[in-house]
Amino acid sequence: MELIERNKFLASLEASFEKVVEGEGHCVLLSGEAGIGKTSLIKAFSKQKRNDCDIYQGTCDSLFTPRPLAPLYDIIGQINNDLWPNDDQAVDRVKMFSKLFNELRNQDKPTLVIFEDIHWADEATLDFIKFFARRIAQIRCLFIISYRDNEVNAQHPLRNVFGQLPPDSFTTLQLLPLSRQAVEALATEKGYSGEDVYSISGGNPFYVNEILASYSPGIPENIKDSILALYNTLDDKIKSVWSALSVIPAGFEIAYLERMEAKYETVIEGCLLAKIIVLDNGVIFFKHELYRRTIEASLSPVLRVALNKKILDLFLGDFEKNQEIERIIHHAKNANEHQLVIKYAPLAAGQAAALGAHIESARLYYMAISSYSGDDKGVLAKLYECYAYECYLTNQLKEAITYQEKLLAIRQEQDDKEQMGNSFRFLSRLWWFEGNHKQSEHYAYRAIKALGEHSSSKATAMAFSNMSQLKMLSDQNALSIFWGEKAITLAKELKDDETLSHALNNVGSAYLKVPASKQQGIDLLMTSLEIALKKSYHEHAARAYINLISNSIILKDYEFAEKASEEGIQYCMERDLDSWAAYMLTCKARLLLETGNWEQAYAIADKLLANKSYTSIVIIPAVTVIATIKMRRGEADALPLLLDASDRAFEAMELQRIIPVLAALLEYEWLTGERVVKKEMLESALNLLTDTDAEHYKQEFDFWVTKVQKNNYQAKVFYDDYKIYNTAAKVKCAAPSEQSGCRYAHAIKLFDGGIADKKMAINIIHGLGANRVYEKMRADMRTSGIKNIPRGMRKSTLENPANLTRRELDILFLLKDGLQNKEIAEQLFISAKTVDHHISSILFKLDAKSRAKAVTEAVRLEIIK
Repeated sequence: MELIERNKFLASLEASFEKVVEGEGHCVLLSGEAGIGKTSLIKAFSKQKRNDCDIYQGTCDSLFTPRPLAPLYDIIGQINNDLWPNDDQAVDRVKMFSKLFNELRNQDKPTLVIFEDIHWADEATLDFIKFFARRIAQIRCLFIISYRDNEVNAQHPLRNVFGQLPPDSFTTLQLLPLSRQAVEALATEKGYSGEDVYSISGGNPFYVNEILASYSPGIPENIKDSILALYNTLDDKIKSVWSALSVIPAGFEIAYLERMEAKYETVIEGCLLAKIIVLDNGVIFFKHELYRRTIEASLSPVLRVALNKKILDLFLGDFEKNQEIERIIHHAKNANEHQLVIKYAPLAAGQAAALGAHIESARLYYMAISSYSGDDKGVLAKLYECYAYECYLTNQLKEAITYQEKLLAIRQEQDDKEQMGNSFRFLSRLWWFEGNHKQSEHYAYRAIKALGEHSSSKATAMAFSNMSQLKMLSDQNALSIFWGEKAITLAKELKDDETLSHALNNVGSAYLKVPASKQQGIDLLMTSLEIALKKSYHEHAARAYINLISNSIILKDYEFAEKASEEGIQYCMERDLDSWAAYMLTCKARLLLETGNWEQAYAIADKLLANKSYTSIVIIPAVTVIATIKMRRGEADALPLLLDASDRAFEAMELQRIIPVLAALLEYEWLTGERVVKKEMLESALNLLTDTDAEHYKQEFDFWVTKVQKNNYQAKVFYDDYKIYNTAAKVKCAAPSEQSGCRYAHAIKLFDGGIADKKMAINIIHGLGANRVYEKMRADMRTSGIKNIPRGMRKSTLENPANLTRRELDILFLLKDGLQNKEIAEQLFISAKTVDHHISSILFKLDAKSRAKAVTEAVRLEIIK
């Protein structure tokens, strides 16, 4: 079928290709329903460009268990067979991806790489897409990936992939159905009613083409009836071949078909001539997936099982010889051959996990579990253990807990103390991720009790380190160091570098939280990080970065936290450690909130919350950041968000989650006069604080409690400086906040001083855009009789979409004229340093990385002409 109403899409592909020729690679996300013409468009464009570039094409198959990295292996064979991994060794995904990327980088001509039908892609393929798309700008490559958008729902892993791609690295093209006018014109040529064809097809080009094809008599009620009408007119031998092909999603090799159906040449010859069935590279398959699915669905359950069993009986040996495990599993499951599923699914799961396809791995282990009807507890224990671990890696925490508990029951029945201890420790970790501190600590103690404090094994060392980690997260630093040092001693005895890295991480974090031992903590964490990086303990390296970042924020060492976050986030993204990167991004959002970069903080937190798969450890801080900004700006929906975060935080029972949201709720009370913090919440927080060394959290708690609820809360505060009547001390303690760059905290503390302090504070709040706080301060100052109160945001500021001040607008106009800092300072009669501060603010507000880009963005927004 010729391309109709597709010129603008071809033009868009051409524009993207021109960028590639100039040296900047690009991605095109080509979407649309089945039959909409994605493949036809790709073929037409490839034909246009076949003399201008090298073209490599791979496809994802709709196997019950997708073959890991299927399209990647397709194009490796087309590019360079030397890139094939050694089958005798586990595949290092990152190294394999890098080799392919470098091979494409070194191509003489521009390249066109095509992945079709990625809605069927396995997790490892999705990881490659992220890896490749994030780096696409570095090479002369146009990367086209097609998918059915109607099969990609909100929970589909592909959504997460798209959400993590750099916005300027891709273009989205959604193919639309043909117009009524186009369909009517095509139908008229064939002698059919255009209105009828359009109402049946909805403008889908494939449906239109099939309805108008000569082999389809008349106008069927729907496309399924059209296909089945043809199918039912075939003789029995052809129907037999079609039926067999319908249960084989990836197509069927001619060599196999010869054994399946005698004299197959004469059987399929007519089908090939009619182009209903296609032969390509020795593989025969339906020209469109809709044919296969329609015919398969029409088969009786008995016939479907029989066909799958026949394929296994004839070709199992070939599948085993060629290591086509996915095909064995697919047909074994559909043939109810449970023993084959139990034998091969774990093997395929292990291979998938080695490639980083953990979602497929989890599904395969579960398939084996659901297929097993025996009573061998050893078999079940292995399957439960592997399945629970894969669920843990893929954020299926409730499922991981369920099967780890089933595993624990088996180990208790066997009275295997070491394995029981491992199960208890892993359950402790799972419950922590679920945000349940009580359960997490309960299982941590049970692990140590089961193993015995004096046993010498890796399981015992990890149980000690797990307890150290929990105590560190609960800010019980002395206990964290106690258990951590026990783990370190035992790990060194066993020469167990993995546990050593884990334990050093915990102890270093505990020391880092105390200002007096800050450097010692950094040294231990850096040692932990060094081991993890050297040994490729990715999870432990990510933990080291996170603890360096989060604890530096607590100590207000924002410069160090910024540097560590840049390194840590880059490390995780390069290795596709997305959950750890998300955790680091919550820390980055908190850092930006505290330093006054609220727009960027909000954007990061909002993007995190768009991903519904994250657990409480990401949700709590992200919601707190967003709700805090909304509250300070005076937006109406802040309180429900804070209350939700509070419920989650008190379930987690960790100060790092409780205090920020509790402080925000107390701040809400201060701003609105509405009582929202219950006494039991304060008591619970106080009890936790009493048993910890968390000096920073104690100070923050005292500040807001004494400021807001001094008349209702009689407990002794930790710091006399924070008593509400000690005005001089309050102003004095505002200085460190100013020095660290925490402008909002500095202003809030400063507001408790004299008139001059209050005016300085309200100016800072005004500059931050905290409108609700500004109005509160202004009202308080007016009530106390203070005159000449600074006004709110000027009209000139409000009239531009970036909220630039009048002075920033003046500087922006001069930047447009190409003036440098010194020249701007001379014209405006201000210092060059002040100009530099204003330019930093302009770059932030316009989200620009340079002066030139700031000017360009300002022109685009029509702030300047």
